[in-house]
Amino acid sequence: MDGVKDILIEHPIDVPELNVKGFIDVVVIMESGEIYVYDIKTVGSWSWKYKFGRKNQGNPSIHQELQLGTYGYAIKEEFGRCDGLFLTCYNKDTSIVKEVTVNLDFIDQSYNFWTRVQDLHKNNKLPPLQDGESPVMAWECNYCNFKEICDERA
Repeated sequence: MDGVKDILIEHPIDVPELNVKGFIDVVVIMESGEIYVYDIKTVGSWSWKYKFGRKNQGNPSIHQELQLGTYGYAIKEEFGRCDGLFLTCYNKDTSIVKEVTVNLDFIDQSYNFWTRVQDLHKNNKLPPLQDGESPVMAWECNYCNFKEICDERA
């Protein structure tokens, strides 16, 4: 790719203030200084039809937008900037690839989301989880540093 300075694959992130750790699929650093974040989702034909069918028009879910926003926040913390967030979907049944741009506003929205999660779990006090706060989906618990505490209280 012309103008690419570096490509980071499975780039680790650690945001202690938000208690978030993870790995970004791809970070592209351009010679011009711009930095782009990509999350790659592999889906089957049914999921593909749902995501790119007439109703959805390829819009990412709020979970995917918040995930990319979290990655963007981490990149801004590490490199001082993030110029683009992209969800790349690969249909494993047809090998078709589509890319969806996620609005950079999700960087701030993800920061606010994780701040609310921190507030809900402050001092190991775990109030009843509220819909739309933490977690939205059960699988999100697997990435939370409070998982063991929640499991003990269940």
